[in-house]
Amino acid sequence: MKIIIVSVPMKGKNKGPTKMIHSSKQNKSLEYGKAVYLPISCVFAQKFKKGDEVKVIFVKTGGKYSKGEENKELFIEEFEEINREVGAVLSYDIVETNFLPTNKTYIKLILDLAEKVPARSDVYADITFGSKTNLMALFCAIWFVEEFYDANIDFLTYGKVEFDEQGNKKNPEIFDTTSLYLLFKMMGTMGNDAEGAKKILNDFLTV
Repeated sequence: MKIIIVSVPMKGKNKGPTKMIHSSKQNKSLEYGKAVYLPISCVFAQKFKKGDEVKVIFVKTGGKYSKGEENKELFIEEFEEINREVGAVLSYDIVETNFLPTNKTYIKLILDLAEKVPARSDVYADITFGSKTNLMALFCAIWFVEEFYDANIDFLTYGKVEFDEQGNKKNPEIFDTTSLYLLFKMMGTMGNDAEGAKKILNDFLTV
Protein backbone atom coordinates (compact mmCIF):
# COMPACT_ATOMS: atom_id res chain seq x y z
CA MET A 1 0.00 0.00 0.00
CA LYS A 2 1.07 3.58 -0.64
CA ILE A 3 0.67 6.04 2.25
CA ILE A 4 0.55 9.81 1.82
CA ILE A 5 0.99 11.77 5.06
CA VAL A 6 -0.18 15.37 4.93
CA SER A 7 0.38 17.96 7.63
CA VAL A 8 -2.73 20.16 7.53
CA PRO A 9 -2.37 23.92 8.14
CA MET A 10 -4.32 25.69 10.84
CA LYS A 11 -4.51 29.01 8.98
CA GLY A 12 -7.35 29.94 6.66
CA LYS A 13 -8.07 32.52 3.94
CA ASN A 14 -5.00 34.12 2.30
CA LYS A 15 -2.66 32.88 5.05
CA GLY A 16 -3.59 29.24 4.47
CA PRO A 17 -3.28 26.98 1.42
CA THR A 18 -3.45 28.64 -2.00
CA LYS A 19 -3.69 26.92 -5.37
CA MET A 20 -0.46 27.61 -7.22
CA ILE A 21 1.61 26.20 -10.08
CA HIS A 22 4.89 24.98 -8.57
CA SER A 23 8.14 25.10 -10.51
CA SER A 24 11.24 23.09 -9.57
CA LYS A 25 14.81 24.05 -10.32
CA GLN A 26 15.89 21.02 -8.27
CA ASN A 27 13.98 18.35 -10.23
CA LYS A 28 11.96 19.19 -13.34
CA SER A 29 10.15 15.86 -13.14
CA LEU A 30 8.29 17.20 -10.09
CA GLU A 31 6.65 19.96 -12.11
CA TYR A 32 2.97 19.26 -12.76
CA GLY A 33 1.99 22.38 -14.66
CA LYS A 34 -1.36 22.74 -12.90
CA ALA A 35 -2.29 24.74 -9.82
CA VAL A 36 -2.52 22.68 -6.62
CA TYR A 37 -2.89 23.35 -2.90
CA LEU A 38 -0.49 20.56 -1.94
CA PRO A 39 2.94 20.04 -3.51
CA ILE A 40 2.56 16.28 -2.93
CA SER A 41 -0.38 16.44 -5.35
CA CYS A 42 2.20 16.98 -8.12
CA VAL A 43 3.80 13.67 -7.16
CA PHE A 44 0.43 11.91 -6.84
CA ALA A 45 -0.63 13.09 -10.30
CA GLN A 46 2.53 11.94 -12.05
CA LYS A 47 4.01 8.99 -10.17
CA PHE A 48 0.93 7.05 -9.04
CA LYS A 49 -1.00 4.78 -11.36
CA LYS A 50 -4.34 3.11 -11.89
CA GLY A 51 -5.19 0.52 -9.24
CA ASP A 52 -2.67 1.72 -6.64
CA GLU A 53 -4.05 1.32 -3.12
CA VAL A 54 -3.47 4.71 -1.53
CA LYS A 55 -4.32 5.86 1.98
CA VAL A 56 -4.00 9.57 2.71
CA ILE A 57 -3.43 10.31 6.40
CA PHE A 58 -4.08 13.88 7.47
CA VAL A 59 -2.26 15.19 10.56
CA LYS A 60 -4.67 17.86 11.81
CA THR A 61 -3.94 20.17 14.73
CA GLY A 62 -6.84 21.36 16.83
CA GLY A 63 -7.24 24.79 18.38
CA LYS A 64 -9.84 27.47 18.99
CA TYR A 65 -9.10 29.24 15.71
CA SER A 66 -7.88 26.27 13.68
CA LYS A 67 -9.15 25.94 10.12
CA GLY A 68 -7.74 22.43 9.90
CA GLU A 69 -11.05 20.74 9.11
CA GLU A 70 -11.83 23.12 6.24
CA ASN A 71 -8.32 22.71 4.84
CA LYS A 72 -8.54 18.94 5.09
CA GLU A 73 -11.72 19.03 2.98
CA LEU A 74 -9.95 21.22 0.40
CA PHE A 75 -7.16 18.66 0.15
CA ILE A 76 -9.61 15.75 -0.20
CA GLU A 77 -11.34 17.56 -3.07
CA GLU A 78 -7.95 18.03 -4.72
CA PHE A 79 -7.00 14.35 -4.41
CA GLU A 80 -10.39 13.28 -5.74
CA GLU A 81 -10.13 15.63 -8.72
CA ILE A 82 -6.64 14.46 -9.68
CA ASN A 83 -7.62 10.84 -9.11
CA ARG A 84 -10.18 11.03 -11.92
CA GLU A 85 -7.16 10.76 -14.21
CA VAL A 86 -4.90 8.63 -11.98
CA GLY A 87 -7.47 5.92 -11.10
CA ALA A 88 -5.98 4.91 -7.74
CA VAL A 89 -8.06 3.32 -4.98
CA LEU A 90 -8.17 6.15 -2.46
CA SER A 91 -9.03 6.06 1.23
CA TYR A 92 -8.60 8.66 3.96
CA ASP A 93 -7.66 8.66 7.62
CA ILE A 94 -6.80 11.28 10.19
CA VAL A 95 -4.50 11.79 13.15
CA GLU A 96 -5.61 14.58 15.46
CA THR A 97 -3.15 16.42 17.67
CA ASN A 98 -3.28 19.33 20.09
CA PHE A 99 -1.58 22.68 19.60
CA LEU A 100 0.57 22.07 22.68
CA PRO A 101 4.35 21.60 22.42
CA THR A 102 4.66 18.84 25.02
CA ASN A 103 6.19 15.38 25.05
CA LYS A 104 2.75 13.87 25.56
CA THR A 105 1.45 15.55 22.39
CA TYR A 106 4.30 14.36 20.21
CA ILE A 107 4.59 10.83 21.54
CA LYS A 108 0.85 10.42 20.94
CA LEU A 109 1.29 11.75 17.39
CA ILE A 110 4.09 9.27 16.70
CA LEU A 111 2.16 6.30 18.11
CA ASP A 112 -1.14 7.25 16.47
CA LEU A 113 0.52 7.64 13.09
CA ALA A 114 2.40 4.36 13.43
CA GLU A 115 -0.90 2.57 14.13
CA LYS A 116 -2.31 3.79 10.81
CA VAL A 117 0.64 2.86 8.58
CA PRO A 118 0.55 -0.79 7.48
CA ALA A 119 3.80 -2.76 7.48
CA ARG A 120 5.94 -2.57 4.33
CA SER A 121 4.12 0.48 3.00
CA ASP A 122 5.58 3.00 0.56
CA VAL A 123 5.45 6.31 2.43
CA TYR A 124 5.11 9.76 0.91
CA ALA A 125 4.67 12.93 2.95
CA ASP A 126 4.07 16.64 2.48
CA ILE A 127 5.73 18.82 5.13
CA THR A 128 4.77 22.20 3.65
CA PHE A 129 2.25 23.07 6.35
CA GLY A 130 1.93 22.58 10.09
CA SER A 131 3.77 23.83 13.16
CA LYS A 132 7.55 23.71 13.42
CA THR A 133 7.44 21.34 16.37
CA ASN A 134 4.98 19.06 14.56
CA LEU A 135 7.51 18.72 11.75
CA MET A 136 10.12 17.36 14.17
CA ALA A 137 7.59 14.89 15.56
CA LEU A 138 6.56 13.89 12.04
CA PHE A 139 10.18 13.06 11.17
CA CYS A 140 10.35 10.91 14.31
CA ALA A 141 7.14 9.13 13.28
CA ILE A 142 8.40 8.50 9.75
CA TRP A 143 11.65 7.10 11.16
CA PHE A 144 9.61 4.88 13.50
CA VAL A 145 7.55 3.29 10.71
CA GLU A 146 10.64 2.86 8.54
CA GLU A 147 12.64 1.21 11.33
CA PHE A 148 9.97 -0.98 12.93
CA TYR A 149 7.31 -1.43 10.24
CA ASP A 150 9.69 -1.96 7.32
CA ALA A 151 8.24 1.04 5.48
CA ASN A 152 9.93 2.48 2.41
CA ILE A 153 10.30 6.28 2.42
CA ASP A 154 9.80 7.47 -1.17
CA PHE A 155 9.11 11.21 -1.22
CA LEU A 156 8.95 14.05 1.29
CA THR A 157 7.81 17.18 -0.50
CA TYR A 158 7.95 20.80 0.59
CA GLY A 159 6.44 23.82 -1.15
CA LYS A 160 8.36 27.10 -0.86
CA VAL A 161 6.76 30.49 -1.52
CA GLU A 162 7.95 34.06 -1.15
CA PHE A 163 5.82 36.99 0.03
CA ASP A 164 5.84 40.46 -1.51
CA GLU A 165 5.32 43.74 0.38
CA GLN A 166 1.54 43.26 0.31
CA GLY A 167 1.78 39.71 1.65
CA ASN A 168 0.95 38.07 -1.69
CA LYS A 169 2.45 34.67 -2.36
CA LYS A 170 5.02 34.60 -5.16
CA ASN A 171 7.40 32.16 -6.88
CA PRO A 172 6.02 28.83 -5.62
CA GLU A 173 8.55 26.01 -5.88
CA ILE A 174 8.38 22.32 -5.03
CA PHE A 175 11.29 20.48 -3.39
CA ASP A 176 11.99 16.84 -2.71
CA THR A 177 13.22 17.04 0.89
CA THR A 178 13.80 13.32 1.38
CA SER A 179 17.51 14.07 1.75
CA LEU A 180 16.71 16.27 4.77
CA TYR A 181 15.01 13.30 6.41
CA LEU A 182 18.04 11.11 5.59
CA LEU A 183 20.29 13.73 7.20
CA PHE A 184 18.02 13.72 10.26
CA LYS A 185 18.47 9.95 10.53
CA MET A 186 22.20 10.06 9.90
CA MET A 187 22.93 12.52 12.73
CA GLY A 188 22.43 9.82 15.34
CA THR A 189 24.82 7.35 13.71
CA MET A 190 28.01 9.37 13.20
CA GLY A 191 29.80 8.31 16.39
CA ASN A 192 31.65 10.65 18.76
CA ASP A 193 34.54 11.84 16.57
CA ALA A 194 33.87 15.46 15.49
CA GLU A 195 36.32 15.44 12.55
CA GLY A 196 34.96 12.15 11.27
CA ALA A 197 31.41 13.44 11.61
CA LYS A 198 32.26 16.58 9.64
CA LYS A 199 33.75 14.45 6.87
CA ILE A 200 30.55 12.38 6.72
CA LEU A 201 28.50 15.58 6.41
CA ASN A 202 30.76 16.95 3.67
CA ASP A 203 30.53 13.64 1.81
CA PHE A 204 26.74 13.80 2.17
CA LEU A 205 26.73 17.22 0.48
CA THR A 206 28.43 15.80 -2.62
CA VAL A 207 25.84 13.05 -3.16
